[in-house]
Amino acid sequence: MDTRDLDEEAKQKRRKEQIEFRTKKRASVRFMLLSSLFEIFETVLIMFLLFFIVSFILFRVFKATGPTGQTVFQILLIAIFIGGMILGFIVYKKCARWYILKFNLKSKLNEEVLIHYFKDEELDLEDSRLK
Repeated sequence: MDTRDLDEEAKQKRRKEQIEFRTKKRASVRFMLLSSLFEIFETVLIMFLLFFIVSFILFRVFKATGPTGQTVFQILLIAIFIGGMILGFIVYKKCARWYILKFNLKSKLNEEVLIHYFKDEELDLEDSRLK
């Protein structure tokens, strides 16, 4: 074997790795962009649902009107906002994990993205650093 053949094989291997890296990076960026848009949408949806549930319970069930009802409602709006954000984060992470596993995206996304969603679990990948 000639050293030029070995160099050519090494170049081909390096090119293949670079193409795979770029493909994973592009897929990861696309996934993070779309999942961020999904997170915003579902968090706002959760906040609206909480708002309507609390409003219904406060004004229809307890008939809280007047200054006392308004004060309680204003305090509950802050709780709705904070609770909606927390629930939004939880739902988003569970949905992203489910989506990655359902459509077998482990081999198509960067390790950093996978570690972000599966950091508290063992992730079965080829790379032993993730275990």
